[in-house]
Amino acid sequence: MIDFTRTELTQFAIHYVGNKGLGEELTLSEKEIKIADDFLNDTVMRYLTSPFKTDIYYQFKSKNDLHYHDVKSYVSEIFNSPKKLIENSKKIAEHLYNQSMHPKIKGGEFYSCYFKDCNIDGVICDAVGFFKTENKDTYLKVFQHMDNFDIECDNGININKLDKGCIIFNTDTNNGYKISIVDNNNKIAECAYYWIDDFLNTELKENAFYHTSNFINTCRGFCEEVLTENNNVSKEDQMMMLNKSTSFFKEKDRFNLKEFEKEILPQQELQEAFRDYRQSYNDKLNLTAIDDFEISPTAVKKNQKFMKSVIKLDKNFHIYVHGRHDYVEKNYDEERGMKYYKLYYINEDFGN
Repeated sequence: MIDFTRTELTQFAIHYVGNKGLGEELTLSEKEIKIADDFLNDTVMRYLTSPFKTDIYYQFKSKNDLHYHDVKSYVSEIFNSPKKLIENSKKIAEHLYNQSMHPKIKGGEFYSCYFKDCNIDGVICDAVGFFKTENKDTYLKVFQHMDNFDIECDNGININKLDKGCIIFNTDTNNGYKISIVDNNNKIAECAYYWIDDFLNTELKENAFYHTSNFINTCRGFCEEVLTENNNVSKEDQMMMLNKSTSFFKEKDRFNLKEFEKEILPQQELQEAFRDYRQSYNDKLNLTAIDDFEISPTAVKKNQKFMKSVIKLDKNFHIYVHGRHDYVEKNYDEERGMKYYKLYYINEDFGN
């Protein structure tokens, strides 16, 4: 949990980072910005910190083979001497500029901030934040002059839409810090990871979200690759496994492998097949098998869309099965030479 209730923005600098590949400018400020107005300060704080609410944490990778000086080293210097924020933020802005080579990467303002007294998972610490504005919205301004009104439009930043940002908390320093990242402009495949990978050089931190996501992905892979009709497993049984796994993670606060196997994989041969697949999956992705961990509701919610039980029949029908697989029967019509499903139900609802 991240709480900025008592956090103070003590240092603030803005640079402009264009697209280097397109020949755009890199403009570096020489001075920090002093925000004297309380309303403006509160507005800036809300814009910069409100998107950081989840338990998805990253950490700097232990080594950057491409850059001798990287964001991690500059951040360490800032934490050691906060007065060096502007000096190091210029180096970080130049580093971001060097990563902005793809023609679809947008230029924008680059903000560097120092925060005091952040609360992250009960730990009070300082933090350094970097943010980038890539999109502007058009808004209207109305002016009143006695009994008359004027109206004009302008471009500005929507304070409810942070494009890119990261906050590095000065905790867990021996393991690459604890970092929260926002990237709402990552829809273009060729430059989807330039903020997280090329610029920040980070990876997911091993915590509840990390372990929950990995195990859910393992379950999904097992259902899609092992529990198939080629292995004499019906689509209904595959979906039953998916639904039961999803329900397990929704209903539990903590994961335990033995409990999972007992409830979801009661047959011994199914348990052995799952263990073999899990070992292969972990070896392929270089993951460590964790058999007991706290379940992250964020991970369950984010991965739920991949655990949907849907039967796709040619291009004509989709059957969504949320439970009670004993109400679904599959058969073959000899006369028509076609497969069919029979569904049992009590009530029906014609929703949109």
